[in-house]
Amino acid sequence: VQLWLRNWLKIVGARGSVMFERLGCNGREFERKTREHVLEFSEAGLRTLILAYREVNEDEYSEFDKALTEAKNSVSANREKLVEEVADGFERNLILLGATAVEDKLQKGVPECIDKLSQAGIKLWVLTGDKMETAINIGYACSILREGMRQIVISSEINGAKALEKVSSNSAIHKAVKTSVVQQIREGKELLNLSSESSETLALIIDGKSLTYALEDDVKDLFLELAVGCASVICCRTSPKQKALVARLVKTGTGATTLAIGDGGNDVGMLQEADIGVGISGVEGMQVHVPAS
Repeated sequence: VQLWLRNWLKIVGARGSVMFERLGCNGREFERKTREHVLEFSEAGLRTLILAYREVNEDEYSEFDKALTEAKNSVSANREKLVEEVADGFERNLILLGATAVEDKLQKGVPECIDKLSQAGIKLWVLTGDKMETAINIGYACSILREGMRQIVISSEINGAKALEKVSSNSAIHKAVKTSVVQQIREGKELLNLSSESSETLALIIDGKSLTYALEDDVKDLFLELAVGCASVICCRTSPKQKALVARLVKTGTGATTLAIGDGGNDVGMLQEADIGVGISGVEGMQVHVPAS
């Protein structure tokens, strides 16, 4: 979410901790309190939006606008990446404003419908941009998660991550996080093997950063083995590209017929990758209809 006022004041909104990573040294006055609020909102199942801003002079804006236009008009295959890089370089040193929260109520009959699909043996995966706490609460509300299910949670948070960022290169951090994610997947596989000897059902919950590593060529088969063995899968903080890659992985890796359902522009790639893509008409539904058809 972006808002320009007079082209000199840029206000940015994001739904995750990525916003905190973009704050400047002078923009963290309300960080601790905002993190507490976001956690409380998420645990209550609310959709959160973190707001921050910075002032931009006319020359800086003109330079950014030119670079962004060039990236958008690029004919190369990595156009989306070029646009992301331009935006990423510009949305830095922000000043935190705070966070908002709204309730996104489930439509009537959704929990009962999902429960019947589960009973029919249909595997259900949720790919969402929501925070993990929000996704888990929604999972319980719509019967994707049920009491008695054992949760396998794969997170990109590792011990000493902050200290590692200060003294290590990006490649070292990448390697450490990937090693942690792979280890968590292997531990999940062990739990899966043990659960096959009992009546225990498992649910897999993974965050977006972890999913980045789980979808790499040397890890994706191991991840898929774990995921398809679980009764439910929730992928949190997923990007549009990740949603599409997960749909492709399941379709090509299992040979099963895949059905993807979405109602927003972020779901288009996923709908196109699945064997059957269903775009739901709603507040955002018309964003899906034309590009996914």
